[in-house]
Amino acid sequence: MQERQADTPARPFSARVAYIVAGIGVVWTLLLALDLLGPLTEATFVFLGLSAAVATVLGIWRNRPAVRWPWILIATAVIVFLIGGAAREVLGTLGVLSNKRSLVPDLITIPGYLILGAGILGIVRARRLGRDVEIDALLDATVAALAAMTVAWIYLVTPALFHEHAPLDVRFVLSCYPPLSIFLVAITASFAFSAARRAAAQYFLLFGMICILIGDTIYMLVDTRLVSMPRHLIDMPYALAYVACIATLLHPSMRELTEPVPSDARAPRRGRLAVVAVALCVPALVTIFQVNADIEDRIALGVIVVALTMAAAIRVLRALRAHARSEARLAHQVAHDALTGLPNRSYAIEEADRALRLARRDRKLVALLFLDVDRFKLVNDSHGHSVGDDLLLGVAQRLREMTRPGDLVARIGGDEFVVLMTGVQSQEAAVEIAERMRVSFTAPFDVRGMEIGPSVSIGVSVTDGTDGAGAEALIRDADIAMYQAKDAGRDSVAVFDSSMRDQVTRRLTLERDLRHALDRDQLHLQYQPVVALDSGRVEGFEALLRWAHPVWGHIAPLSFIPVAEETGLILPIGSWVLQEASRQLATWRTQLDAGRDLWVAVNLSARQLRDPAIVARVRGAIDEHGIPPGALHLELTESVIMDNRPEAAGVLGQLRAMGVRIAIDDFGTGYSSLAYLQRFPVDRVKIDQSFVAGLREPDSSDETLVAAIIAMARALRVSTVAEGVESELQAQKLTELGCDSAQGYLYAKPVMPDGVPDVLGRLGVVPRLRAVRRGQVG
Repeated sequence: MQERQADTPARPFSARVAYIVAGIGVVWTLLLALDLLGPLTEATFVFLGLSAAVATVLGIWRNRPAVRWPWILIATAVIVFLIGGAAREVLGTLGVLSNKRSLVPDLITIPGYLILGAGILGIVRARRLGRDVEIDALLDATVAALAAMTVAWIYLVTPALFHEHAPLDVRFVLSCYPPLSIFLVAITASFAFSAARRAAAQYFLLFGMICILIGDTIYMLVDTRLVSMPRHLIDMPYALAYVACIATLLHPSMRELTEPVPSDARAPRRGRLAVVAVALCVPALVTIFQVNADIEDRIALGVIVVALTMAAAIRVLRALRAHARSEARLAHQVAHDALTGLPNRSYAIEEADRALRLARRDRKLVALLFLDVDRFKLVNDSHGHSVGDDLLLGVAQRLREMTRPGDLVARIGGDEFVVLMTGVQSQEAAVEIAERMRVSFTAPFDVRGMEIGPSVSIGVSVTDGTDGAGAEALIRDADIAMYQAKDAGRDSVAVFDSSMRDQVTRRLTLERDLRHALDRDQLHLQYQPVVALDSGRVEGFEALLRWAHPVWGHIAPLSFIPVAEETGLILPIGSWVLQEASRQLATWRTQLDAGRDLWVAVNLSARQLRDPAIVARVRGAIDEHGIPPGALHLELTESVIMDNRPEAAGVLGQLRAMGVRIAIDDFGTGYSSLAYLQRFPVDRVKIDQSFVAGLREPDSSDETLVAAIIAMARALRVSTVAEGVESELQAQKLTELGCDSAQGYLYAKPVMPDGVPDVLGRLGVVPRLRAVRRGQVG
């Protein structure tokens, strides 16, 4: 247990520690400025320097920064400053402006600035702002420093030392300190004010650099005898700089300074370019005011101004180039898909319009392939959207590999891609390319170690551009053809022709008119009887929805029910069917002598099954019209149940508990599984008419299948109904096989409600006692 505790990393310092140390340091510095430290004054800088070294060790050990070497360089610079300061005291260089001045302290101290600058640049690099940002920060700081040096040389050092006859090396050294300090401030500010999140250590470090700048300015003024000031006041800014350095190293946020910053924090500031612009004015000022300067001054200023101009010019050129890259990147982002990097819809339209203009001029063909990934939603639902995104990346790469160099591949929607091809020889050639693309998708994709093998449906549109249609029409036509490929069973290629557009127009018109069909009383129900095979008498009726269109006449349910399902109109229509069928049944049960034993069956769609209010709707119809729950049968197809298994189990369980009967429609065409019949509360199965039709012939192969369905249902105590019975031979065979009930033209076609009494009069009704015994009514 003790060994584990020893291996545990040290906890970072509390921010309170840094603030307490900073507070003590500020009080100590104030005492220094007031000359109240007495004999401790001389030891102050030694103590502060050693404290900075100790703080470096403690800060790295306790705060655990990700990158350590910048902090070691900063601590090294602090030690170098101490040594340089000690040498200055020993050699007494303050105020000595003649050639007797020793440059040893300056030759020690000036490298300290360079080491400190390298440490701060190390922080900039550790933040991973990018190489361009690092270079720009260095150039900005250099420009600011050189401009400051030029101004200091012209307006401070040279006038102050004019009568001292100070040598060039002394003047040059004195002019270096404020620019070097400005360089440090500029470098520190470049990251202190460019981060999205800012830490206290950033402000401590920037404050320290500003204190060095103030101290160097004061020191230069005192050293050139422009200002007279007590020594303890001269040292105050430097003491504060040491205190700020110690607080930076001890504050826990110092580790954040060497962590990468988010990408949105990397944009350059306009103020930095303003500094460059102002700095470019300095050479002009130098030219104006230094016409009669000595040759030494001219040489020194010439070197400084050339360096300044070069640095500023490079910075401006880099800024212009960065702006051009930013514009190009923005233009690329506007015209390209963020996920795949492919051109987007707007880019594809522009290119298609250009291709159509060239096709009209050169009399060549343009082909556009519209690809949709089949069942892509299933991938997203099963594996998550990130896996779906990786799959789309794979699709994009495969399309690039399958196309010619001059072809355009674009992503125009979620899982929709287009390929624009110019110069194709014929429509057949375009179809051949589309087929090769389709076949290429038979090879599965390796997505995060999983094999995913999606197919694609492809629509092809080919034109020579002479019809005057634009890119939007070209894409629309290929899109229409793609949906034809999906309707054909997916994983296929379809070529657009004008009849497809007519179909789409008809479908849109159908959808528009269907939205008003219910309000305009164009929908009605017909009823087909279900009879008991052993007696031929009516048990109940199936309600069948019909649409009498004012222009197109009677529209088949297979034409408008899918449209209602896709658009969501099936919910209000289905609710109306449920209410109308229940109302009609209540009327029969009260007004017809034999009607009290009847039940009615209503079809339930997938969209209705997913409706959270479906149970309440059924209960409301039963209660409103006063029919027994067992007199309402709800029919669902196998696919509706199996495609919605989680919802189906719960909803059907609630309906069955209410007393409503549940039937499986078109049994045999889908899953036909004994397992799901056991799992769901089913009362009867309806054998699909495609199997019943085969019973017209003696010894039909369908007879075995029908027998198996009946046997399976009987084993589960589920009754059976045969659909589409049209002959006595079919009825006879079904009776022999043990089928319970049947419906079809042999007994009656679907009739309007007023035709039901005639049907009942001709066929009769199963007696109530027997119907209850068979579980058909409540």
